[in-house]
Amino acid sequence: MLGLTSGVLLFILVPQIEAVPNGGYKHAEILIQPEELKALVDRKDSNLRVVDVRETPVYLMGHIPGAVQIWRSDMEDKNHRLPGMMAPREQMESVLGKVGISDKNTIVLYSDLYDHARLWWILAYYGFPIRQMKLLDGGIEGWKRKGYSLDMLPPAPKKVTFLFPGKNKTPSSILCTLSDVRSALKAQGKIVLDVRSRSEYLGEETKKGALKPGRIPGVTWIEWKEAVVQEGPWKDYWKPAEEINKIFGEKGVTPDKDIYFY
Repeated sequence: MLGLTSGVLLFILVPQIEAVPNGGYKHAEILIQPEELKALVDRKDSNLRVVDVRETPVYLMGHIPGAVQIWRSDMEDKNHRLPGMMAPREQMESVLGKVGISDKNTIVLYSDLYDHARLWWILAYYGFPIRQMKLLDGGIEGWKRKGYSLDMLPPAPKKVTFLFPGKNKTPSSILCTLSDVRSALKAQGKIVLDVRSRSEYLGEETKKGALKPGRIPGVTWIEWKEAVVQEGPWKDYWKPAEEINKIFGEKGVTPDKDIYFY
């Protein structure tokens, strides 16, 4: 599945550059710091829903108190002939309703890799208010390094009826088709960006569900890990905007262009 967006990513810059975790992002409100989430959890904010986007065994070994679980299989279309395609609207509505999420809630998403960002994108595509969705900076590891407690037993949320806004609310510009990608490969001001691992990009590794190894000819490659800190006290946090801008800018990926990710 391919996603298109222009000018909405965290690494779009503002002039002021600060230290991690306040990295000078244009849309810093998309992130929430562990300290901020801890305060909301401690006061049992009734409007808060925390979502752990990891596999069940890992989730049960320890998750943020009160967090419900959503995993890849919940986000994938079970009836599509190709694996890994985005779940249809009705399926996602059922998934959210079962874990007690309403369209009035503020949800905080986290994982130990990038799956929470994928869920954020799917919910944004179907029209869940972006102002009500936050990504936990540092992920579950950032939470644990603060010494905050974990639960092992899952909560028992009350099932609700969840409906996304009408179809006319769908921001279709964040999804692109194969035809769009083919056109983008030939167009100025547009970049097709492969953000997979180096081994996948080179065709040395084929992830489960992929039809064949390799990459789309002519794409730009920047591994997704380049955007996050890899070691030290800020491991798994987003890098400061200045650093991300440098990494992406050196490959010609700049905010003035339409970026097609996969």
